[in-house]
Amino acid sequence: MTDQEIISRFEELDAGRILGDLDTGEMDEWEELARDPRCQSDLALELTAAALEAEFQDTNKIELPPGLLEELEKGTADFVVEKPSKKVEETVGEIPLWRKILSDKDTAWAIAALFAILFVAQTFVSDPSTSTPGPPSTQVSPEEASKTLVAEAKDLIRAPFEGGGDYKGMSGEVVWSDERQEGYMSLTNLPVNDPKSKQYQLWIVDPTRDEKPVDGGVFDIGLAEGTTVIPIRNPLVIRDPKAFVITLEQPGGVVVSKQEIVVAAANS
Repeated sequence: MTDQEIISRFEELDAGRILGDLDTGEMDEWEELARDPRCQSDLALELTAAALEAEFQDTNKIELPPGLLEELEKGTADFVVEKPSKKVEETVGEIPLWRKILSDKDTAWAIAALFAILFVAQTFVSDPSTSTPGPPSTQVSPEEASKTLVAEAKDLIRAPFEGGGDYKGMSGEVVWSDERQEGYMSLTNLPVNDPKSKQYQLWIVDPTRDEKPVDGGVFDIGLAEGTTVIPIRNPLVIRDPKAFVITLEQPGGVVVSKQEIVVAAANS
């Protein structure tokens, strides 16, 4: 393969990694290419997805017409231009970060960024009060999904959480399947947090991947009593988890935790 072909393949895989769309083989290929000095990850796509997530979470502020997503999917190539499409600009609104990326004719991230837009829009733009009447949603709750995983996964891992320090009063359990790359935490009596001040973050210890734990997602606890079920959101493939650790971090979480406040841990 030529240098350009190698770089293009890495960019394709890196976009899939950020969107959580790589299988185990593709993840191995990404890791091998990531060690190549010619291939460097660019934070543009991740920042784009994060910015769009923040924008689209407020469904009263921006609402996408029913046919927009279909138009975007059909016309991906049309948006890699010097200036963003007027229709997209008028419909989605001005989001400087993704508009800058899409309008840069020299960037290789344009198409990948558009797929991030599609992913975030489909995930976060939903308002029951304005949606078209139809059959009930087939999306299951974390509680139901967790029960299904426990009942069906052949390689299920179950481990109890033990609280530490000020969190000794909490209890819980983590269930995980390597085959499905799916897992859930059931947490009881974990103190309610203020998302504007601090947020909980899960870390997955997998020695086969790296010395550093893998980010398992940032989450909040809104109930003072009872059990809250939290889906695990791992951006990377987990092969052999040895432990699951919950820390308390700054809003939005961190890339690498200093583990100044370790809330609980579960050893598998």
